[in-house]
Amino acid sequence: MTWRDSDNSRWTGAGCPQSSRACPIRTDAGETANMSTYPDSLPPPAADVDRWPDLRALSVRQAGVVSREQLRQVGLTWGDLEAQLAARRWSEYGPLTVLLRNCEPTRLQLRHAAALHVGDKGCLAAATALEVHGLQGFCDDDQLHVLTPRASTVAPLPGLVVHESRRLRPEHIVMRAGLPVTGLERSVIDRGAWQRRPRFVYALLAASVQQWLTTANRLLAELRTVGQVRHVAHMRLAVHDIVGGSQALSEIDLVRFCRKHRLQPPEQQAIRRDARGKKRYLDAEWRLLDGSVLVLEVDGAHHIAVAYWTEDMKRGRPLFKPGRYVLRCGARELRLQPAELAADLELAGVPRLIPRLVTARPSYDLASQ
Repeated sequence: MTWRDSDNSRWTGAGCPQSSRACPIRTDAGETANMSTYPDSLPPPAADVDRWPDLRALSVRQAGVVSREQLRQVGLTWGDLEAQLAARRWSEYGPLTVLLRNCEPTRLQLRHAAALHVGDKGCLAAATALEVHGLQGFCDDDQLHVLTPRASTVAPLPGLVVHESRRLRPEHIVMRAGLPVTGLERSVIDRGAWQRRPRFVYALLAASVQQWLTTANRLLAELRTVGQVRHVAHMRLAVHDIVGGSQALSEIDLVRFCRKHRLQPPEQQAIRRDARGKKRYLDAEWRLLDGSVLVLEVDGAHHIAVAYWTEDMKRGRPLFKPGRYVLRCGARELRLQPAELAADLELAGVPRLIPRLVTARPSYDLASQ
């Protein structure tokens, strides 16, 4: 188990490096635990629980994971538990939780085990909480992240990363799928603040809005309460870009690209109808000096997939009409070869930014008067 101060983005456990990666988790046999081997699927039915009706209902609610205290509350004695463990019908997972089946836990069971392990003093957070909220593409962290108040004591558990916070309040914890988690906006911000690269922050915030899980206004409201956490300035800038229409990471790059290369900024997510009357959401478009319109579509990595590529081709055909030109580039080209793309856009007619004229104030030589 590793410890981390979430408010200051630093490790607080002995022997843990100052990095966004937690220390390797070792099992009793000395082997590194690989949490990614456990699928996120429904667990097999619990074994031998019909003798305790309340336990069976509890097992269904908590995916076959219970705490020792819950076992006592539903009527099991210490001898009952030891008999099940000795018969290898059940298995222990840490000092406080029991799996009502003798097999490797699924990802769903691991989340329940972590929530039961911290109890009322904390909740699931960051990437683990975002798994529960349903964010896609940014929850590939195999460890279990929990958030607890400052100076809390949590017993060790394989794969558990404990983050401490001075600003964790009861209203920050919500119930999702039977699990206590931080709210979506705070989960997004914590996930970004606990990373080293600000590049990840831009992608994470854009994805949370693009997947319709939250809004830019809600993220801004949450950012006003976080204080001085890591990457907070980048987060505010990313959210302001999203408000302006940059709902894809490639478009956020395009805005910065235009500012850097002194090109006229495009209209973001310009909504217009094609020849068939359907609304089309374009990445960016410029109205050129000759009255024509230049459209630039920036393709991210997901456009490489066959399904997206086919849809892009179908979507692009109705866009061609007299006076309208469509250019395409990749997000990777935008990041790694910006000068070449800027030259191509300027050659295509994109206006350059006009330098702001600064009028010099008249000076008065008092000595000559």
